Amino acid sequence: MRARLIALSILSAIVSFAVASAVLAHPAQAHRASKQAVKHVHLVVKSDAEHGKKGPDGKWHDAFLPASFTVKPGTKVIVSVRNYDEGAHSFSAPGLHVNVLIRGGGATKPRTTRFTFVAPKKAGKYQWWCNQPCDPWAMAHLGYMRGVVVVRS
Repeated sequence: MRARLIALSILSAIVSFAVASAVLAHPAQAHRASKQAVKHVHLVVKSDAEHGKKGPDGKWHDAFLPASFTVKPGTKVIVSVRNYDEGAHSFSAPGLHVNVLIRGGGATKPRTTRFTFVAPKKAGKYQWWCNQPCDPWAMAHLGYMRGVVVVRS
């Protein structure tokens, strides 16, 4: 019995030494494997009065700028939205499990809202929209109060 305990102790020490040696021999790889990719996205919201974005109708409309962006699958995405509009907006994307209220700010004192999501592992185009009542035309048109998060490698 005692010989078995000694043998198990020696085997345990050998395995521990082998694992520690592998990690110490390749610390950069061990560190890289534990880090998740991160992408910072910066958006701005401007109202029609602040000349958010001109539509094909020749009028200025509320807009998220940019309205669309691209990320890699599985990436942690940190979004910062600076709202120069006094009205509240939202970033609602059911396919990304995101529904965030963007509180109103102002032309001289914008309010910043930050939120995080993890991009799906499946590549594709994930639509988002503002569900807070604002510019009806902009809410119905892609590139204004609607956009796309493109997930691709």
